Amino acid sequence: MEKVLFLDSPMKEKLYGSRRIQEKFGFGPMDKKIGEYWAISAHDNGLSKIKNGKYKGETLKDVYLNHRELFANDPHDKFPLLVKINEIQEPCSVQVHPDDAYARKHENDYGKAEFCLWLDVEEGTKIIRGHSAKTKEEFRKAIEEKAWDTLFVRKPVHANEFVYTPAGTIHGIEGKLMMAEVQQSSDVTYRIYDYDRKDADGNMRKLHIDQAIEVTNIPHIEPDVHPAVTMLEGNEVIEYVNEKYFNVTQYKIQNEIHINNPSYSLCLPLSGNGILHIDGKDYDIQAGIGFIVTSLAKRYSIQGNIDLLVSVPK
Repeated sequence: MEKVLFLDSPMKEKLYGSRRIQEKFGFGPMDKKIGEYWAISAHDNGLSKIKNGKYKGETLKDVYLNHRELFANDPHDKFPLLVKINEIQEPCSVQVHPDDAYARKHENDYGKAEFCLWLDVEEGTKIIRGHSAKTKEEFRKAIEEKAWDTLFVRKPVHANEFVYTPAGTIHGIEGKLMMAEVQQSSDVTYRIYDYDRKDADGNMRKLHIDQAIEVTNIPHIEPDVHPAVTMLEGNEVIEYVNEKYFNVTQYKIQNEIHINNPSYSLCLPLSGNGILHIDGKDYDIQAGIGFIVTSLAKRYSIQGNIDLLVSVPK
């Protein structure tokens, strides 16, 4: 049985994308403006495939459905998380995501809570984070009047900062940045404002005002999240969030490090390269290539100079 699954994953062309993801990681189509790289995905809208071992060529979705023993017999009906690298070169839509109850009822999908770690950030970039409305009526009126400057709350953002965005939180990006994202495995987004942008066919992109008003937290609620920074075997370890849907930890590895694997771990190297050791076997790992340490391995170690983002589902 496989103790590690390496993944071959889709890149998605977006209006706000560029070629920086391909340049950063050294793979992908250079003739396309990639905005999202779904590095670890079992979602139907972008499926990762297994690159190694017994299940080579199968989708992560199928392996999860048919071999639940690799995933600590996880009770979720679908693979619960999605790990991405996103590249923003133009403002992306101001949007909100529903919770599980609303998404299952109206979209046949999970809701979406998400974590974002800002990587490369151009000076002057801001995020939209929350809104000023106190009631749904006030929120709708501001949208109808297109009072974007007073409705949306803007904040400066810098590399190596992060945000945790529960369902119902208004958010957006104005500027240029690359980010790593861990989210529930959902592709449900309700756009409120899209800068009057047109799609490839010259049509205004669809907005979802009624749905957004239904699911947005009004008034805005900012989650109280504080990272925990520790040292492990001479390596800096940052636990960013330990919330309802996932735990997200960054390992800045310079010396060999041993990591416990209580269930199964979604691993995405953000930079560098190294060697993964599991039960006497060695595997090369490199920036951008996502992999899953399955529940058959209770512990693993990594040697090299590598920045690793590890997400554990709940």
